[in-house]
Amino acid sequence: MPANTYRFVEHWWIPGASPDEVYQVISDSRLLPQWWKAVYLESQSLGEWNEPHVGSSTRVKARGFLPYKLNFVLESTALQPGRLVEVKAIGDFEGIWHATLSSEPGGTHVDIDWRVMVEKPLVRLLSPVLKPLFAWNQYWTTPRAEVELRTYLRAR
Repeated sequence: MPANTYRFVEHWWIPGASPDEVYQVISDSRLLPQWWKAVYLESQSLGEWNEPHVGSSTRVKARGFLPYKLNFVLESTALQPGRLVEVKAIGDFEGIWHATLSSEPGGTHVDIDWRVMVEKPLVRLLSPVLKPLFAWNQYWTTPRAEVELRTYLRAR
């Protein structure tokens, strides 16, 4: 496996929200800077669309703890309301983000599988040596996503 290939498995617990409510937020990549504020700096819809659908795309800019930014496009590849969100990343990241939602007493469980190859030149070049640091950078973002999604949904 190339050094710039990463796989992250995450599990989020979103209390007080149904799978449909969670889906409405995480399926719409245009909302990322509104709920995942610590990481997503901006988003811009590519094309005109009102509701997320397979093929809908958004250009985003993101950051982690480390002092670099990532630019990529997120394209919806599979959407099942209240059950599944899958997007393909193209740009500084190349890969698939797959989230499965399930109802549990008191809220929603979200299982995430993020398989990505980092194409940003500096990260790709340094991945053979600094892969643990770059992976840590991703793990820095994860708890922020879960907490910020909870907060966003409570405020809605």
